[in-house]
Amino acid sequence: MEIERKYLVNELPEDLLKYPSVTIEQGYVIVTTDRELRIRKKGEAFWLTFKKGSGTTRDEIEIGISEEQYHDYKDQIVGSLINKIRINYPYRKLTIEIDIYKGPLEGLAVAEVEFPSTESMNKFSPPAWFAEEVSSRAEFKNKNLAMQGFPTSLLQKWKDESRPPWHYNQSGVVPFRKTETGYEILLITTRKSGNWIVPKGIIEPDLSPVDSASKEALEEAGVSGTTIDGIQESYFFDKWNGRCNVALFPLEVTKTHAHWAEEDVRKRKWVPREHVDDYLKNPELIKAVLTTMDELSGMEE
Repeated sequence: MEIERKYLVNELPEDLLKYPSVTIEQGYVIVTTDRELRIRKKGEAFWLTFKKGSGTTRDEIEIGISEEQYHDYKDQIVGSLINKIRINYPYRKLTIEIDIYKGPLEGLAVAEVEFPSTESMNKFSPPAWFAEEVSSRAEFKNKNLAMQGFPTSLLQKWKDESRPPWHYNQSGVVPFRKTETGYEILLITTRKSGNWIVPKGIIEPDLSPVDSASKEALEEAGVSGTTIDGIQESYFFDKWNGRCNVALFPLEVTKTHAHWAEEDVRKRKWVPREHVDDYLKNPELIKAVLTTMDELSGMEE
C-alpha cells in the first residue's frame, strides 16, 4: 500500500544539487477513474506498475520488465509521455521526491512524500518551501498530466499572479559553426508564435547553468557540441508577469542530429552572423548574440 502526500513547490532548496537525481520517462497503457497501468524508464531500469485507488492511500504493484517489453508497451500508451527529473531530498526521517517536469510540462515542480503509516502522514509538517497540497486534486495526478496536459488552474494562477522565482533564472546557448565565409548561428522558433530565438530554458535544478543550456540545445535544436570557456553574456525578456534573466554561452556545434525531442514543434535554421538581426526581435538578445560572436572572433586573433 502506498501512503503519500503531494505538494506544489514554490521555491527549490538551495542545497538541492547535493543530492542524487535520476531522469524518468513514463506513460500510461490503461487509465480509468481509480486504476492505472503505467510504464516507466527510471535511469537505465524499466518498470511496469499497477495502481488502484485515489487520494493519499493507494494499492500498488510494481515489477521490473525488459527494455524490449518497455518499448512494446510504449507503442500502446494513451495520452503523452511524461519526462521529468526526480531528486531525492532528505527531510527529517523522510525522503521528499522532488519532480521537475520537462517538455510541455516544463515549469511544473511537485514534491511527494511517502509515509510508513497513516499516523506519520497525519503528523507531517511540511517545509516552508512547499506550496499548496494537491494530493486529492485529480488534475495533478501523473495519469491526468499525460492525458490532459498542464493543469489549467495552475496556469490561470500564474497568469493572475506570478510564477515561482526559480522560473525566471534561465540559461541558453549561441550554437555556432565556422564556414569558409564566416560564422553561422543556429536559430530556432518558439513553440507558439514561431518567432526566432536561441535555445534556452529554466535552469534545471540538478545541473549547472552551462550544462542545463547544453541540454536545452539538444532538446530544442537537436545539436550537441562544446561550450567555449571564458565567454558568458546575458539578456532578459519579460514573461509570466516578471522578467526572465538568461545566461548565454557559446556552443560550437559538432553534431547536428537528424531527429530531436522537439522537432515537431520547432524549426531550426543556420543564419550567417551578419544576418542574425534580420531574424531576432529582442534587442537584448541581438546584442548578447553579436557580443558573444565578437568575443569568439577576438579569441582567435
